Amino acid sequence: MPLPVLTGVLRITAGGVISGGGRWANTWHAYNGGGAAWDAATITGFHAIFSQLYAGPALGAGYAVLSLCPTLTTIDNISYTPLDGASGAFVHALAVGGGSVLSAMPAEVSQVVTVRTTARGRQNRGRVYLPAFAVDSYDSAGLMRSVSAAGVMTQLAAVQAALVTAGSTLGVGSYGPYKNPITHIVDSTGGGTTAPHFTPVSSFTMDLLADVQRGRKH
Repeated sequence: MPLPVLTGVLRITAGGVISGGGRWANTWHAYNGGGAAWDAATITGFHAIFSQLYAGPALGAGYAVLSLCPTLTTIDNISYTPLDGASGAFVHALAVGGGSVLSAMPAEVSQVVTVRTTARGRQNRGRVYLPAFAVDSYDSAGLMRSVSAAGVMTQLAAVQAALVTAGSTLGVGSYGPYKNPITHIVDSTGGGTTAPHFTPVSSFTMDLLADVQRGRKH
């Protein structure tokens, strides 16, 4: 499926190796203020801020995502694709490993960040399955430790604030078209539009329950 054309929108894919084998990947979207085009220089500036979400350093009381992962879980690159219908990906290499010496949770076990917006409908919210954290991020009941969860959210909030200051914002990229689940006809039931669009984030949430992304298990 070809990528849509969304003026001023950047598709971001962070990825690396999971401890024990296999790869992980997270996809985000961002909008450049005023719909301005993304070029190499603009993306380099964006990368300098966004990469801190995964690679650090810690921002205030925040925890970078990789700091909670085992040492053999890595991030090796973040690719940025302007959704202008013409540009290819700009790939920025990273070489950062996890910060925990303990073993990883099963590769399919993931904490999920929900990207929420002020618009209604499933097309206007997103989910990001983070790479599996090390076992010391969880308590004896199997829940993520609240201090660890709060640290990730603090890091994400700081990154978003810095991006806004620099003139962009994270949000939800909706590719569409969308069908009514009852009639199976393309329409805007549930809010929003059937056309591809971007909606800026209003808040990020992440609960303490681990989700399972079954596609990771082979």
